[in-house]
Amino acid sequence: MDQPGVTTRPIKLISGKSPFCETFVDDARAPQKDLVGGLNKGWTVAKRLLEHERTMISAMGLSGGGDGSKKTKSGLAEIGKKYAGVDSDKQISDKALRRKVALHDLNSRAFGLTMQRVGEETKVGQPSPAAAMAKLYGTEHNKLRYELMLEAMGTQGIGWDGEGFSMEELAITRDWLRTKANSIEGGTSEVQLNVISKRVLGLPDK
Repeated sequence: MDQPGVTTRPIKLISGKSPFCETFVDDARAPQKDLVGGLNKGWTVAKRLLEHERTMISAMGLSGGGDGSKKTKSGLAEIGKKYAGVDSDKQISDKALRRKVALHDLNSRAFGLTMQRVGEETKVGQPSPAAAMAKLYGTEHNKLRYELMLEAMGTQGIGWDGEGFSMEELAITRDWLRTKANSIEGGTSEVQLNVISKRVLGLPDK
């Protein structure tokens, strides 16, 4: 990264953090001994690496990760009960929100089983479009989780600083913003849809 022709610039996110950067390569030269995967085969290597990256990012759909701060300790159902209240059965009192939370939980369980299959395929070295499908669904699923949290929290879910918000509330707001980047890094959701359309559905380019 320190050689002539390679320049990096941090990308500052809406959450205020800068966990990754953009890299520019202008007339840079690399010695032949550093060649990986054969001459003019760089994209083949990159696609394999992307499978690992996309599988890692998609796991946030299970863990509820945002920026990795781990300050968001409460689960979606707990958040719903805390801010929307509970009924006589100790369930979320808002029936519409309760249904959304229950559906999200069911989808999380189904997605977890799918991720197990993707992990097994990766271990045996099988290139699979499942990584693109998992990345697409996992990141969109995680975005929905935080949107449901904010729906339950109301105005307490849109704080940035100040004494009127707890540390967890502020963390949830930042994690919610961070989920937007999850659907961009490793290939945007639109890129994943293209991969699925070609490699899974076999649709033509035009």
